[in-house]
Parts: sequence; structure tokens; C-alpha cells
Amino acid sequence: MVEVMALSESQKGRVIEQLVGATLILQSNGKLRVSVPLVDDEGVDLIIGNRENDKTLLLQIKSRFSLTGKGLYQTQVRRATCSSNPNKFLLFLYYDKDEACFRDECWLVSASDFCGLLSGQKAKRDKYVFASSFSSEKDMWARFKCSFKDLAEAILRALR
Repeated sequence: MVEVMALSESQKGRVIEQLVGATLILQSNGKLRVSVPLVDDEGVDLIIGNRENDKTLLLQIKSRFSLTGKGLYQTQVRRATCSSNPNKFLLFLYYDKDEACFRDECWLVSASDFCGLLSGQKAKRDKYVFASSFSSEKDMWARFKCSFKDLAEAILRALR
């Protein structure tokens, strides 16, 4: 009998990237094209293109498989991810293992907004900390919250 090991963090990340990419293509009925860069050394997991106007955006995906004890979504983002590129976005989402699906609430944030909002975090750290509640409409990330079911439409709006 073969012993099955748990997924590594890199396996989880790659699987989530593939699920998001396939979902975007399906949700957009093929209006979006999705490419995977050969390397992820600039904080880009997927390159998303709009077939109607050839505009593209660069997407960094930050996924979590567990929440904090208080039920908050929390993750870290390397400061190197920040760039002045107006076409770079970060997607924060939670995969619920028990339900075998993404939670509907996610956050789609431009890199410039993300880095601007967190610029006050300690400069000696090489990572920013993103933390938000799924239900709060008062935290700094509330305006970036979107439904996973509507993610392709949100990305198409960003690509107009």
C-alpha cells in the first residue's frame, strides 16, 4: 500500500493557480485568456488577457487553507511584490477543504493600492501582512472585496 503524503505548500499554490485560471476562462465564456509565466520571481502567478482588446494584467494569487483562531483571513506578501505597474493585481482567497471549494468572498486589489495602504507597516520586515474579515465592511480592504462567482467580471472591468 502506498502512503499518501500531504500536499506541499508549492503544490497547493500551483493547484489553486490552475483552478483560478480555469475558473476565469469558464466564467468569462472565453473572453479571458490565461497564461502561466515560466518563473514566478516577480510575484506573478498568472497573466490574464482580455481577448476583446488585448489588454493584460499580472495576477499574484495568495491563497489560504486555514483561518486565524478568530476566523480572519491572514497572509503575508513579499515587499518585492510591490511595483508601480498599474496592471499588477493581488487576489486573496480562501479554499475551504471541508466544503471542497473556494469561499465566495475574496479580495482583488491592485498592487499600487495594496502597497500604498500597507506602507506604514514596519520597513525592516521583508513582508507585508494582509488581514481581513469576511463579514466586516469597515476594514481597509472592504472596498476590494468581491464575489468569487463574479471574479471574471471584476477582472474584465479592470481590463477595459
